[in-house]
Amino acid sequence: MSLKSSPSSPDDDDESCLARYRRIIKLLKFCARLCGADVTELNYKMNVITYTICFLFVVFCICTVYTIYVGIVRDGDWSIILQATCFVGAGVQGITKLICCISQRHEMREAQIFLDATFMKYEQLAGGYRDALLEAIALSMSCIKGFAFVYIFVVAVLLGFPAAYYIFYNKKILIMQFLLPGLDPEKDSGYIMLFAVHFVCLAFGAFGNYAADMYLFVFISNAPLLKNILRCKFEDLNRELRKSHDKKDSRSMRIHWEMVDIVQWHQEYLNLLDRSERTFFVIIFVHVFACALSTLCTLYCIVIGVWPAAPAYLLYSVMNLYLFCGLGSVVTISNDDCCEIIYTQCLWYKLPVAEQRLLMFMLRKSQSTPGLSVGNMLPLTVNTALQLTKAVYSLLMLLMRDTEN
Repeated sequence: MSLKSSPSSPDDDDESCLARYRRIIKLLKFCARLCGADVTELNYKMNVITYTICFLFVVFCICTVYTIYVGIVRDGDWSIILQATCFVGAGVQGITKLICCISQRHEMREAQIFLDATFMKYEQLAGGYRDALLEAIALSMSCIKGFAFVYIFVVAVLLGFPAAYYIFYNKKILIMQFLLPGLDPEKDSGYIMLFAVHFVCLAFGAFGNYAADMYLFVFISNAPLLKNILRCKFEDLNRELRKSHDKKDSRSMRIHWEMVDIVQWHQEYLNLLDRSERTFFVIIFVHVFACALSTLCTLYCIVIGVWPAAPAYLLYSVMNLYLFCGLGSVVTISNDDCCEIIYTQCLWYKLPVAEQRLLMFMLRKSQSTPGLSVGNMLPLTVNTALQLTKAVYSLLMLLMRDTEN
């Protein structure tokens, strides 16, 4: 599989790969700073915004419990449990990502420093190395733009539906499914205050989840970059081996140190995966199951017809689930490609015996490289997303049968 250069304009050609990568990181840091979670800063400390978000999450949890209490005790509506739970998934995701990113900020900073050094080193090399960097940047930009579109669309719909219903039909629909004690959503003043509180929670939640998701995607999606650089290193080694015709030349120190460099780079690849697994282990577990729960609750709201904006939130939950699981598939494919590169794209028969042993060690390690997982219970793959989708559908049918009865 050959790497292809990304199409770029003449102005883009003048900009280095390192500058493009740093521009991506600068954008992510800006989003994280808006939520008080710019954890890759050297002297990061929790600030007023961070504590405000934690306070809003506590208020959200209390108000959700209050909403369920009012719905069951006053109105006798047990379906309020699933209605109020729709946004619980996103809220739990947001606070989990905030806590995990703060607690694992040193790991995230090390990953960012390593990737920055990688772009700085390999952009100076022509050919396949620069193509690999450009491909990684294109993948990161695609993730950033795609997720930005999803978040903007969902936030716009969640805000637009209640506003449109209030303006055109004079019907009061809440943005989020929680109430505040002492505020009557049926009165204009209470509805406007609830609308403002919901807007603030939605804005902070969207920015926070977006920033955390993008950090995860940028760090983990660079596994293919390291794999492609490994491919380029083997191509360089093969060129040296083809020039070597006698045994003395094949045992030259140059070939030896190139082989050592390849082994060390493969170890860096494994370290990046291990660091990503440690950093995002809890985030991935909570995110996947929270998305599945939100999908179930939102589908139920659509079926019983209590929330007009539910389809937009359903789109967000489903896309989040499949994009995260798709990220795990990217890592799994990269692991398989690494094994294939080591096995098929090296002229191993031209290597001295000592270097062949190093190659065997690499091959053994690559065959047992684990991918990302969902709480060490399920592999993070698209197939897992399909299994969860089937489980959500089965639970929905069970809920609908109980409703009919």
